[in-house]
Amino acid sequence: MGLLDRIREGSYVPDDDGLAPRQRVDRSSSLAETARRIAADGNVMIPVRDFLDQVSRLADADLERLIEEEPPPTGAPEADALLAGIAEHLAATRSLRCPRWVLDESRFLERFWFVSNVQGFRAIAIAQTPIALKRRGVFWPERSMARV
Repeated sequence: MGLLDRIREGSYVPDDDGLAPRQRVDRSSSLAETARRIAADGNVMIPVRDFLDQVSRLADADLERLIEEEPPPTGAPEADALLAGIAEHLAATRSLRCPRWVLDESRFLERFWFVSNVQGFRAIAIAQTPIALKRRGVFWPERSMARV
């Protein structure tokens, strides 16, 4: 397998010096692992984007496995709602079994949360956020969830 193939499939990871490639054994991380990362360092978007980076490369059965385990509480209600919305959205768009944990009332916000504070973002977010996130009070356009 060539370097470009490894980059496309997500198995290429440069060494710390950035020079020599190495193989990553298992890049797939679950939403539960994503929640643990959020709880550990308080950053929401980096672990969420890392999770979303792998989605397009996963077979349906593998994705279903990665969203089925209930993520532990992160300490941030916004993150907990976002993870549930992502799981529900992915299940709906990929015709997977939706995990029951996404319906827990702790996965819904009492106040709206716009993921970005960029001026002009709110109108776009209101119009383009998937319903699975909107119903939880989370506003993040679907195109922002798609990663290349």
